Formats: sequence, structure tokens, C-alpha cells
Amino acid sequence: MRAKALFILLVGVFLAAGLVLGLSGCGGGASQPTSVSEPIVEASEAVAAVPDVEETATSTTETASSEHSGPATETVIEDPVEQPVLSWARDAGGLNHCDRLSIYSDGRVEAVVCRATAIEPTVHSTLSQDQLEQVLAWAAEYASFTRRESEMTNAVRTTMLRGTGETVLSFEGKAEIAVFAADVFFGLTEPE
Repeated sequence: MRAKALFILLVGVFLAAGLVLGLSGCGGGASQPTSVSEPIVEASEAVAAVPDVEETATSTTETASSEHSGPATETVIEDPVEQPVLSWARDAGGLNHCDRLSIYSDGRVEAVVCRATAIEPTVHSTLSQDQLEQVLAWAAEYASFTRRESEMTNAVRTTMLRGTGETVLSFEGKAEIAVFAADVFFGLTEPE
């Protein structure tokens, strides 16, 4: 019985020590929430000029300020990643499919083919004006959606529209957009 009480006491001491060390390591409180909704600085403004030799000599003789008790931190500004308006993918492990299509709001198209027989694994192109107008009209009218479908070959096709509209698209409408995306992909990647 004495050994059991000693063991429980020892476990309690280790838990208390871990709690104290954990709180002291993270400042004892929760991290401050950050907001990424507004860009802070353009990337070109974040780059500092290389100091002259004279400036370097001057800066090394300055004493450290007591205002900053912790290590210096720099804010890293990253450009937001552009998201495609319409994307399409086909995945099937047994058939070596891992095809991807991305269509951007300016009409750029990127098709990635993962088959071992592909001559060009990535194809870049541009939609025709009619195709671009159709994609932008869908994005403006319909709400965002993701559509998944399975084929008889066990391939899974996924179509995603990043829409800004409020209309919820019907099953048939989603199928029409999926066929459009597949046609663009195969038109770019199939040998002629």
C-alpha cells in the first residue's frame, strides 16, 4: 500500500512539474489572435536595402535597448495564392490516373497528367473567349460546390466551382460543368 501511495505522489509531482514548465514555456497564456483579412505591406516594401559599410560600423556600436526583452521577430508577408475558379480532378490508383485541371479567372488553364505514358506532364493553355465567359457566368451566378462521381473503372472525378452567386446548382447543372471541365482537360492532354 505504501508503494502505491509513493507511486501516486511521484506521478503527481511529474504532472505538476510538466504543467509549470509548459506554462512558463508558452508565456502562461493563449496566443493572440491574428487577422489576415487585410494585407499589411506589399512584398517590395518588406525588402530592406543592404547597409553601407559605414552604417554597419555605426550600428554595431549602439547598445541594445531594454525595451525588447525577447528575440527580434520579423513579419513575413506572403502573397495570397490564387485559387482556380473551376477545378477538375480524376484519381484512380490502379489505373495510374491522378489528373488535374485548374481554370483561373483570367482564362489561364493548367492541366497536369500523371500517367506514365504522358509526353507532357503539365500543359498550359488559355480558354477561348466563349469558354471563359461561360465559366465566369457560372461563377457569378452559382454558389460554390464540390461534386464527386465514381466511374466504372473505380476512378473518382471531383469537380469544384468557386462561385460567388447564391443560386444552388441542380444535379444536372453540376454534371454539365463537370463534362465541360473534362472536355477541356481531354482536349488539352489527349494526343491528336
